[in-house]
Amino acid sequence: MIELAIIVSLQSEIPAYEQIKAQIKAQILSGELAADEPLTSMRQLARDLRVSVITTTRAYGDLEAEGLIYTVQGRGCYVKGNADLVREQYVRSVGDALAAAANKGKAAGLTLAELQRRLEEAFHGQRH
Repeated sequence: MIELAIIVSLQSEIPAYEQIKAQIKAQILSGELAADEPLTSMRQLARDLRVSVITTTRAYGDLEAEGLIYTVQGRGCYVKGNADLVREQYVRSVGDALAAAANKGKAAGLTLAELQRRLEEAFHGQRH
C-alpha cells in the first residue's frame, strides 16, 4: 500500500473531501499512482489527515463514481487501470470548454491576450 502524499488545509474555502479527491485524482492522472495500486484505507487516511472518516469516504466515493478507483469488499480501494482513458476524456473536455470560452470571449469582444490572462487567473485560482 502506497502512502498518499496529501495536504489538507482546513482554512481553505474548498471542502476537505474536495482537496483530498483533487490530489488523489492528480496523482492517478499523472501516473504517480499505478493501476491496481492499493490506496491508503479510508480510516488510516482520516487519521493521517486529522479529518473524519466521512470526509475520506466521500472523497473515495467521488473518485469511484468518476471511474478512477474501485473497491474490493473487505480489502480496500485500488487505482483503476483506465487512467489514460480518463485523462483523455478530461483533455477532450478541457478542449471543448476552451473552445466554448473562446467563442464567448470573441462574442464579448475580448482579445486573445485578455482570454489568456483570464485563463491564467482561473488556472491559479484567482478571481478577476
